[in-house]
Amino acid sequence: MNAQKPKIVMLVSALLVGLAVESRSADSIPHEVFVVNTQDGSVSLVDLDAMKEVKRFPVGPRPYGIAVTKDRQTVAVGVEDEEKVKFFSLPDFKLKGETHIGKMFNDHIILTQDGRHILVANFYSDDVVGIDLQSMKEAFRIEGCSAPHVVKYGPLKKYAYVTCKKITGIAIIDPEARKLVKFHQVNVNPRSLTFSPDESKVYFGSFWVNGFFEMDANTGQVTRLFAFDPPQGNAAPQEVTYHGVEAVTDHIVLAANEGRSHVDAVDVRTGKLLDRLTNEVSKPCCVEMVPGTNRDGTVRVLVSNIGEGTLQLVEMSNEGKLKSLGTVQVGKAPKRVAFVASAGG
Repeated sequence: MNAQKPKIVMLVSALLVGLAVESRSADSIPHEVFVVNTQDGSVSLVDLDAMKEVKRFPVGPRPYGIAVTKDRQTVAVGVEDEEKVKFFSLPDFKLKGETHIGKMFNDHIILTQDGRHILVANFYSDDVVGIDLQSMKEAFRIEGCSAPHVVKYGPLKKYAYVTCKKITGIAIIDPEARKLVKFHQVNVNPRSLTFSPDESKVYFGSFWVNGFFEMDANTGQVTRLFAFDPPQGNAAPQEVTYHGVEAVTDHIVLAANEGRSHVDAVDVRTGKLLDRLTNEVSKPCCVEMVPGTNRDGTVRVLVSNIGEGTLQLVEMSNEGKLKSLGTVQVGKAPKRVAFVASAGG
């Protein structure tokens, strides 16, 4: 009996560790998300467990970019017709400060890795603007991005990548060093960004193309086009096709075809289309993985449907099969989202 005690203790310890890991994973899943309604001047707070809109807050004309601080005390919203970023307290959503940016056009906003600043990809200034979250004032600018639109950290969390729309290309910036690292000019107009796990490949959508592109992050060479047949009866050439892209596993990218109203799951190792979701999809523009849900062989994402004004929860199986788990009605033309970290996350 005594000889078995160490084995029993080890088994119990292993089970407890497993339960703790599972608990931490569950705790890291956010329960709430903000979504910006770009055409009615509001931001919706959505309960992800119940899939319902909790409240809708007026913020000002033509909101776009949004970010929530790590301490869950503040949300920053780009209000573009007022040419400023506004800061609202949480959970009461009271205005606590604002920063004038200048003319704005679909400027994405993200948190820096240390959580002390937000980065605003300001289209008209050619700069990525850093705003200090404590003072809510401009702290620095990173120049040389040529009409920036999307700004997003790569998986290694050191560099951020920026889509550029005037001289079309992908800029790589170092937010900590506050400088431009590289600028890769490309011959297409990049609309979105996602990455391979090692950050060696960048994926993005563009206009007029029934697919999305792969670029070598080191050389800037566009190496592949993942092209797919459009749905029957909706195959005429059109400007708006694939918009948002999101890498959800080490080899599967989800791509939202805004113009043709479907979401594709693509194996980027083989180039194979694994599945296409049309159920409840209505002009999808943005796809964002729900943090903490990539486990047990499945992953969940949120899709912003600008057509019907809904936020959609989608689950993908380990085989890349897509299933809609429901939608929630929000405001008009929802786009960017910002998750509210759970208290245990």
